[in-house]
Order: sequence, then structure tokens, then C-alpha cells
Amino acid sequence: MQVKTVRASSVKEAMEQIKDELGSDAVLLHTKKYREGGVLGGAEMIEVTAAVDETQARVPRAPSVYVPPAEPILPSNVLNQYRMSAPVPQEGAATALPARGVLPSYDTSSYGTELPTQQPYTGQEEAARLVETYPPPSAAAPQTLPSYEAMALTHPPMASAAEEVEDDGSAERIRLLEDELAQMKTMLASMMAANQPKEVVTIQDTLRRQEVREDLCEDLSSKVSVADVNLDSLDPRAADVLSGYLSQVMKFTDGLHLGNRGSRVVAFIGTTGVGKTTTLAKVAAHFVLEQNLKGALITADTYRISAVEQLKKYAEILGLPVEVVYSAADLRKAIARHRSKDFILVDTAGRSQYNEFQMEELKELLAAHPRMEKHLVISATTKEADAAEIMQRFSACKPDRIIFTKTDETCAVGMVLNLLAGKELPLSFLSNGQSVPDDIIPATADRLAELLLRK
Repeated sequence: MQVKTVRASSVKEAMEQIKDELGSDAVLLHTKKYREGGVLGGAEMIEVTAAVDETQARVPRAPSVYVPPAEPILPSNVLNQYRMSAPVPQEGAATALPARGVLPSYDTSSYGTELPTQQPYTGQEEAARLVETYPPPSAAAPQTLPSYEAMALTHPPMASAAEEVEDDGSAERIRLLEDELAQMKTMLASMMAANQPKEVVTIQDTLRRQEVREDLCEDLSSKVSVADVNLDSLDPRAADVLSGYLSQVMKFTDGLHLGNRGSRVVAFIGTTGVGKTTTLAKVAAHFVLEQNLKGALITADTYRISAVEQLKKYAEILGLPVEVVYSAADLRKAIARHRSKDFILVDTAGRSQYNEFQMEELKELLAAHPRMEKHLVISATTKEADAAEIMQRFSACKPDRIIFTKTDETCAVGMVLNLLAGKELPLSFLSNGQSVPDDIIPATADRLAELLLRK
């Protein structure tokens, strides 16, 4: 594959350069306009990028007119059969042969029988094929080679490629073609990225800097056009391109929306120190200050000395009631007391994913309400391997959504994409600071794309 980028003052001039350098088989990949030089912006220029298969470049096309072979080639079994039926000349006898290309004469009255033995063996394989396969209808008829058109009429056309695919493993063939096309797109994207100016940082380059897995970077190439993959990450269109890809491979809930079916009970679960209590306060403040809803706060975190006091302080500021529970039975009663509220947010104690006793205790607590929605909270500063282990261990609690906190404390948030790509667990919030209620973002593909493309 040969890729070429030219710059000219007009599209016509650029296309002529492409045609001169790559030939007429070149495929147009990308065009853009820009201004070059000058105090007031300079002259408008056009940049065109095209590619051509190196095996096709500058190779003249073969003539389409059919040219029959000079000497037909017969199968070996036909030649052997003819030679066995031909007379063998006596030793020392003269065997004068006619000129090459001259057909032997034969008696038409014996048509369909063995060739006369008195005729000298010509040694011409062409004559044998004509006599055996295309016998003349009469003695007066000219004996010539069959025309290409006549041969075409006597042989049925070959089955089309589509019929072959349909008849023999069509699904497997289509899958192989799709895989090959994806590989070609990835290779072409890599070649175009190599031709980019050094100061250009493409979307793929940015994802790699965010520690996104290489297989997902290549998957982006297969799902997005080559030109879009190589957009500069600072280009205004880059966020839309990446957002479109994220919406294909991940699920988002755009925060937490309350319905009209009574009180919505939401619990926040996770390991220690990930910001569950602060996240709960931010969500509660959003419901009270922005939507003017009524709710209640419940804490089961009696392990930390300051946990209850912290939540009581948030509840006092927001004007919400707060209750402390020590068991699943206490939680069940507290939820029943506030069932008339729009929302009930439950804070839980941090649990080690490796402590089986604590995990069983948490599962028992969450079973207090059959419709309790569980949000798994993970810090974006956690190592990816540990975060994957946390998700696997807490799956026993059947979390409904996931929240990533402390995105402002790390320079790489590619872990979010790595862990959730291809998963059914949706992303609900992204927390980016300690300020209540401001530093929380309802998760959407657009907002995650902006976060991944940040400097």
C-alpha cells in the first residue's frame, strides 16, 4: 500500500499530482482546506491524501480482446488414445510427414469409424482433437479450429462468486472477509498516522497516552473511518468521533433519574477510602438543590468513627433526615419509615474484596430491600488489575451500576474504558473532586470522550 499526501492551490491541481504520482487507480482518502502564509491568512490551499496498492500502481491493464492460443493443448489421455490407435511405421520405412498445420484427408463415407490405416501418421495432435471432438458435417465443409464464441456456447458459465459463497460456508467466508477488511483499515490508519506532522497527536495516540489497551485502539480503527481515526485530538470533531465509538462499546446512564414509582432506594458499595460518603452527598445535593426533591439518608458505616458525623453534617446542610442502622433488620425498618420520600440513599462501610466474612455481611445487608439499586464505587487511582479484581469480587453483590471517583487525581483514565468495554455494567457517574455538590459528572459518552482527550 502506497500513501501520498499532496498540497496544491486547487483540487484539480492536487488530483493531477495524485494521478501523475500514483496513477489512475489511486483511492482518495482525505481532503482538507487551510490557509498558508500571509499577514491576513494567506492563500487558501487544499491538502489531498490518497493511496494505491503498490502492485497495481503504474501497471497497464491487460487487453480485454480474447486471443486464442496458437496451439490447443490436449489432455494426456486423449493424446495417448490417439497414439495407440495410430499405425506404427516399419523399421527403416520412410515416414514423410505433411507440413505442420495441414489436416490429413479421410474418406467421409467411413465417418464414425477408425481412421484408415493407409493414411500416413501425421503426428499432428491438433488434427486428432478436431477429428474426434469436432468432426466435419460434410466433406465440403471447411475444417477449422472452433471459434471462441462457439466454445463459450458449448460450456456453461462458471458460477458467480456470490453463489459459491452462498453454497459453501457463506457465514464463515463473510466473517473472514470482514476480518481482512478490518486488518486493512488498521494497517492503512497506521500508515497514515506515520505520515502526519510530528506536532499532530491523533485520537489513537491520545488513547494510548491514557493507557487504553492496544486491542481497543485497533478496534477504534475498525469501527471508525480511517480519516477520522487520524484526526488531531485538538480538532473540534475529535470528541464526536471518540464519543461515537464509546457509545458502541460501553453503556451509560447519564447519572441517576428518579421515576414515579414511589421511593427509589440506592446503596453505595465498594472498598475503603474510595469516596462513597462524599459521592452520596453530591447525589443527594443534586436531588435537593436542583430538582427540589424530598429524601432521606441512611448510614450503615459504623466502622469509622467520623463516618456518621460526616453524613449527619451533610444531612443538616441539605435539610434531610439521617438514620444509623446496624443490621439488615434495622435497614428494613428505616426504609419503611421513609417510603413516602422521593429517594433514600444508603451509605455502607468499606469492605475488602478479599474478606469473605465482610462480603457475606454486605450481601445480607443489601438483601433488606428487594428493589435496592446498588452502585459500585471505584477510585480511578486504583491499579487496573486491582480494579478488575474488585469488580469480579463485588459481582457477588450484583451491582447495577458503577461510579469512578478521583478522576482529577490521575493523568490516565483509560482504565474506565478498559474495564467497561463490552460489559453490561453501565457507568453512572464520574467524580472529579471533593467539592459538594459540584465535582460530579453524570456519565455520558460525550463526557467520557472529553475526559479521555484532555491534555
